[in-house]
Amino acid sequence: MTQKLRIFSLITIHVLILAHIYIFGDEVVGSVDFQEFFHSFIKYGIINSGVILVIIAFIVTLIFGRFFCGWGCHFGAVQELSWAILKKLGIRPKTINSSIITILPLFMLINFYILPNAIYAVNQPWEAITIEMANPSIWAFLPGFTIATLTFIIDGFLIVYFLGRKGFCRYICPWGAFLKIPNTLAMFKVRNSGGCIESGNCTSSCPVGIDVSYEINHYEKVTNTNCTSCMICIDGCPSKAITYQWKNPLKENFQFKHYFLNKDMYSLPIIKKKFRSIHSKDLIILILILFFGFSIDGLYGMGHFLSFGLASIVAIKFFALKSYFNNKIAIKSIRLLIVFIFCWHATIKYSIWQGLKNYDANNYNTSIKYLECAVRIYPKSIGRFHVLLGRMYLENNSIDKARNHALKAIQINPNYHSSNELLKEIESIEYQIYNELD
Repeated sequence: MTQKLRIFSLITIHVLILAHIYIFGDEVVGSVDFQEFFHSFIKYGIINSGVILVIIAFIVTLIFGRFFCGWGCHFGAVQELSWAILKKLGIRPKTINSSIITILPLFMLINFYILPNAIYAVNQPWEAITIEMANPSIWAFLPGFTIATLTFIIDGFLIVYFLGRKGFCRYICPWGAFLKIPNTLAMFKVRNSGGCIESGNCTSSCPVGIDVSYEINHYEKVTNTNCTSCMICIDGCPSKAITYQWKNPLKENFQFKHYFLNKDMYSLPIIKKKFRSIHSKDLIILILILFFGFSIDGLYGMGHFLSFGLASIVAIKFFALKSYFNNKIAIKSIRLLIVFIFCWHATIKYSIWQGLKNYDANNYNTSIKYLECAVRIYPKSIGRFHVLLGRMYLENNSIDKARNHALKAIQINPNYHSSNELLKEIESIEYQIYNELD
């Protein structure tokens, strides 16, 4: 009955999302997104529907644990669905265990959402706290169809296939990292009620890959802050050795070591084969994830979730190619190709960054060098870069080069106002030069 209620809750969430988008619109209630707490409240002091969602989720987590993640997160539901589909197809990926699941989501949260918005708020303090329930619009933080589809496939399905159960929730999700803090103090937890026969069912069935069996027998409760209070482990326990119980947090036994993975976990013979540890390579894999992620983040319209989801899959599988190929030369060649592709994109990112930075500083010669490199090696044509190059060449009296870039910008986007204005300016200057020569 518990799981039927949970599934009903997850389905209802999707129905409400569709109703919000296609029936009610955003005249009264705008984007209901976790990002709003950081982009609207921390940055501007605006309270909207997304901010209220986060406040409610935080309070609920303090009481019931990460109930929101297990019962109300649409993307978590997608990952559970993908796992169920893989299971039906007879595919049982091993769940990857690593300390990266603690570090990377926290890094995503701080680097992309807390720090930049907090710094902005410090430099430009709020004038007042305002309430704007209809802003921003529903689509404000949603990507286009192509990127949304790729995010759904990579973060919803492929990351589960390659990294195991709820790979996105464990390795990427910054909202999960945000809720880990109140989850530590949650009053309701999965607890040991006695009589454990070490069947391994609780650990095997946990959708976020927690070694429930180990934690309840060593800590008397599940301390892992990835626990989403789904209660699947309780429903599947043959000896009813675990329950979902309240306890005064002031009387809890809090120990720092209880909140980290250790080498003794996942060692129960009946569950051992379902998990794979990469702890010995944690540091180098984390470095690779960060490098790969930053290399492609923002390119081709990709957001943080898609970029770092793809980077996590590639970086972790970078050292697991032996399970797919027996030939050492093939493995080395694939690794070199992977490094080359991400280095190539890192060069694009760096060139764009330096090009725009020097353009804003009016260092046109330096900016031209970097932006020319970017448009030459970036597979996606960006009209804006050609407009900027055209304006800088025009400033440097290189009329022919300015015209070429203006025409390229118009070819990319015929309706782009800036490119058409640039071409008119160039033609006007050319006309003046012609008249002077005449």
